[in-house]
This record gives sequence, structure tokens and C-alpha cells, in this order.
Amino acid sequence: MTVRDPQIHIRLEPIVKDFLQRRAKQQKRTMGAHISFLLRQEMEKEKTEEAMLAGQTSSVSNQ
Repeated sequence: MTVRDPQIHIRLEPIVKDFLQRRAKQQKRTMGAHISFLLRQEMEKEKTEEAMLAGQTSSVSNQ
């Protein structure tokens, strides 16, 4: 038995699916791998923004 990542099924508008297919092909990824890549980028961006906000909050409270 092989270990598998969880799967989800999503509905996309045709224009979004076409865009995803083109970008995934350009990046030499599957569509699923490209979706994961994009979501991970957003996760990192959010983590960075939260860290920046936490830094601003602590610097304001230290004044």
C-alpha cells in the first residue's frame, strides 16, 4: 500500500482551468502540484504578514 496525500475535488470556471493548465505546463508541474505551489506561496505570505504585524504590535507596546 502506498501513502497518498489527501485529495479534494474542485470545480473551476473554464477560464480559470485554462489559465491553471497553461501556467502548470509553463512551470513543468501537474495542475495539482501547481495549485499546491500557489497555496504554499500564499501561506508563506500570510505568515510573513502576521510576523510583521506582531513586530509592529510589540514595538508600539514598548513605547
